Amino acid sequence: MTKQTLRYKRALVIFLLAYIGVTIVAVAFSFLVDGLLHAPSATAGMKDLGFQLTLPYEPLMNLACWMAGAAFYFSQRAQQRSNYKEALALGALWLVIALPVDFVGFVLIPSPISLSPHDFYVGQFPWIYLTYLAVLLSPFCYVAMVKLLRQPRHKVGQQSF
Repeated sequence: MTKQTLRYKRALVIFLLAYIGVTIVAVAFSFLVDGLLHAPSATAGMKDLGFQLTLPYEPLMNLACWMAGAAFYFSQRAQQRSNYKEALALGALWLVIALPVDFVGFVLIPSPISLSPHDFYVGQFPWIYLTYLAVLLSPFCYVAMVKLLRQPRHKVGQQSF
């Protein structure tokens, strides 16, 4: 059994791409909902109707984007078996990076999508924590999905009694 280690450079590049991607998707979805409802965009993030309505879907958007990132990370290992330990280590790395990046990007730096620390960590409860759980578990979910899809399937007519 060979010891697999994280490919940190690849993991960091994919983190950056996935983080930017999920941020664009989530903000665009919120703006789309505002536009469809003809709701005026509020100046404060938590008061924005589109933001409030899309917040419950952010963990799923994150799971999808981060699983896509995991697919890119593991793509060069098509012949090798990806293991659950490496997947969890990748998810932990991404989570450890995402926590301070979120704080700086969405709390400290003023922007139209900035929130106060209270709004970010308490006002978004439980969605922000489910989002972080999605970041942590997305590589694991990807590896599990690939393993399930690669298992041989039994045909209906081949059942033995």
